[in-house]
Amino acid sequence: MTKTTLKIEGMMCEGCVENVTKALEGLDGVESASVDLRKGTAVVMHDGVPNEKLIGAVVDAGFRASVKKGLFS
Repeated sequence: MTKTTLKIEGMMCEGCVENVTKALEGLDGVESASVDLRKGTAVVMHDGVPNEKLIGAVVDAGFRASVKKGLFS
């Protein structure tokens, strides 16, 4: 299982969180997505889904996304 943290821009409410969560969890290979409105992040547990596919799902849901770099990404 791989853990990827995404930085999400454009979320304003819990409805946005729900949309991002559904978009990510709808991808084949994604086990779970924990989206945090306050931090503007999504922690995704998955079976080797490419970063581009994760970002694409968020973009398709209407938000901007990038892979959050850091020691514990």
